[in-house]
Amino acid sequence: MSENVAKSSKFQLTSARATAYGTAEIGFGLMMQVAVSYYTYFLTDIALLGPAIVGTMLLINRIVDAISVPLTGAIIEKSNLPWGKYRSWLMIAPAVVAICFILMFRVPEGMNEISMAIYFSVFYMLGHIFVNFSYSARFALLPAMGNTPESRIMIAGRTNQMNTTSRLLFSLISLPIIIALGGEATRNAKGFFLYMLIFATFNWVTYMVSAAAAKPVDVPGRWPQKNVPTFGEMIKQVVTNKYLIILMLAELGRFTAALGLASFAVFFYQYVAGDMSLVSMYFLSLTLGGLVGNLLGPQIAKKMGTKKTYVIGLSGQALFLVLAYFIGRAPMAFLVLSGLASVSSGFGFSISGAVYSDCADYAEWKTGKSAKGIVMSLSAFPIKVAMVISGSVSAYALAAIGYVGGMDPTPAIQSGIAVIATIIPAVAAVFGFICINFYNLKQEDLKKMKDEIQERQDSVA
Repeated sequence: MSENVAKSSKFQLTSARATAYGTAEIGFGLMMQVAVSYYTYFLTDIALLGPAIVGTMLLINRIVDAISVPLTGAIIEKSNLPWGKYRSWLMIAPAVVAICFILMFRVPEGMNEISMAIYFSVFYMLGHIFVNFSYSARFALLPAMGNTPESRIMIAGRTNQMNTTSRLLFSLISLPIIIALGGEATRNAKGFFLYMLIFATFNWVTYMVSAAAAKPVDVPGRWPQKNVPTFGEMIKQVVTNKYLIILMLAELGRFTAALGLASFAVFFYQYVAGDMSLVSMYFLSLTLGGLVGNLLGPQIAKKMGTKKTYVIGLSGQALFLVLAYFIGRAPMAFLVLSGLASVSSGFGFSISGAVYSDCADYAEWKTGKSAKGIVMSLSAFPIKVAMVISGSVSAYALAAIGYVGGMDPTPAIQSGIAVIATIIPAVAAVFGFICINFYNLKQEDLKKMKDEIQERQDSVA
């Protein structure tokens, strides 16, 4: 074992390095939140594609995106690039992402509707595949950056705090910047394009900062090839890891609810509330709610455990979404109840990185081989599937209620949008609540597993 490898295995995480590693969440959030929250609106009301075409397009694109998650994790696990097994992807992938996301928000001239749908689809799929490379590599390093229970909570918590910071900034500055850059409050193609030009580039810069922070733990030789599972063994690690599957299903429910709520805000405030100026305040409400949830979640988990924290969060998320439908038609009531749903969602979000790390340790203990790349990459899988569900279902639901971009809303359209924005996400939260009740991986068992894994590693060394 080389001196650098020995040092990397004994790495001690500092607060400053945890902050630096989490910096990528800020760049990623400022870029990705626009794609998540505004892309359906961008396609229907700016590019002027029909809702049914948008629904089909997003369904296909997001299925490809979701399928690519485990594939990118497996490719990363098998890779051996010169700047570190995982760090190399933090440097390379975001540059490709920047190019694709910039072109995703450029409305091409002289194309018919089908040609434009193909154009947007190509850059959407390619961009999101490389998002998965960068995201999976960054999360694969979490167990190494946090190699003790205390440091694991620190790195997961700091990453989530940075994510919340990015969402706070997004809610405050994204729409004003888009309007300022484009000079238009509606059909602002130029504003969206220039925003993405700036912040997709900024995302790459912040990933470079994270790569630098991870340098001590991702050195050549740290991850011996003989300990890397085959593709078949990787698949087995996933399909036989019952705790990972339960966690992903619960996260699928949580993310589908959260994304459905966030992505329909612009429709609610334009067609139900009739005041687009409240969109920024609405996203601020979601972000502040998420911040409160992120702060409370770890404290609840310390006292009650991760499972009960998830149970409380998902049940609260469903409750506040149902209340938003029945008593939240007024703009401010909808804003407050959505913020409370975001608080509840934040409970699970604040501890998810640590819980996925636990599932990765369980897989290594059970099989004797480390596949942290693919196991941790699957933390993105529920998000991607949630994007498929929330995006395509919402677009098809818009078509079903007779919505056409730019129309004057009728009472039936307003009622339909309210259902899509609240009841459908509430059903997803209930699904997550049911699933998490089957998660029973205990911390005392995990400690014994980690001790056994370390003994194996020491015997090999």
